[in-house]
Amino acid sequence: DQVTWILREAETGRENGEIDWAFDLGDLVKIRVFNDPDSFHPMNHPIHVHGQRFVVLARDDVPNDNLVWKDTAIVPVGSTMDILVEMSNPGDWMLHCHIAEHLHAGMMFDFTVRP
Repeated sequence: DQVTWILREAETGRENGEIDWAFDLGDLVKIRVFNDPDSFHPMNHPIHVHGQRFVVLARDDVPNDNLVWKDTAIVPVGSTMDILVEMSNPGDWMLHCHIAEHLHAGMMFDFTVRP
């Protein structure tokens, strides 16, 4: 059996490659990532953002006091992570789980940063 990993946009229900986000250079974008404990195979996911950097603002609604720039952060099972992404690099980029098998099984989406 093939396991399909899903990133889902809460507002629209769009999943993985159906997600179509576009931002302007210089935008600061808050993204909330939730790792559903009721998924088929719950596990921690290292979420990676290509071409941009971010800070983890909070985990499970607890503010993070160590605001350092990252491009990858682990979201434990059942946890929520709020990140603030600095859109500083124009182009077409990807957000995905950094476990290769999950990426290849569809746990990714593209986004655009306009100049």
